[in-house]
Amino acid sequence: MMRIYQVRLEEVRLFGYHGLFPEERKLGNWFVLNLAISKQITQAFEDDINRTMDYGQLYTVCVEVMAEPVDLLETLCERMAKRCKELHPDYEELEIRIGKEHPPMGMMGGRSCVVWKENSTMNI
Repeated sequence: MMRIYQVRLEEVRLFGYHGLFPEERKLGNWFVLNLAISKQITQAFEDDINRTMDYGQLYTVCVEVMAEPVDLLETLCERMAKRCKELHPDYEELEIRIGKEHPPMGMMGGRSCVVWKENSTMNI
C-alpha cells in the first residue's frame, strides 16, 4: 500500500509589488497564495518535525519569493516551485495558485489567478 502525505497553505494573503504596470510596482497589491505539495510516506513521523514537510519552511520560501518584484504571476509560481522542490526533492505533486486581488483591468472585485502544477514523473 502506498501512502501519500500532503501539506497545504491555503488562502495566505501576501502584499507585493508585482505587475507589468508602473502603478502596480509603486502602489503594490494583495495576493492570495494556495500551495499544495505531496510525497510518499516512507517512514513513521514519530512526532519528529524533521520527517515532515514543514509548512513553516514552505511559507518562508514563499514570502522570500514574494519580496522580489516581478512582472508576471507565472514567474512567482515558477520561482516558488523551484524553491519548494529544493526543500523536498522527493515530492510527488506540487500545485501553486496565486491570485492578484483587484487587478488593474477595470474589475470592481475578484482576482486574476495563475495555477502551476507539477508531477515528479512529468518529463519536461
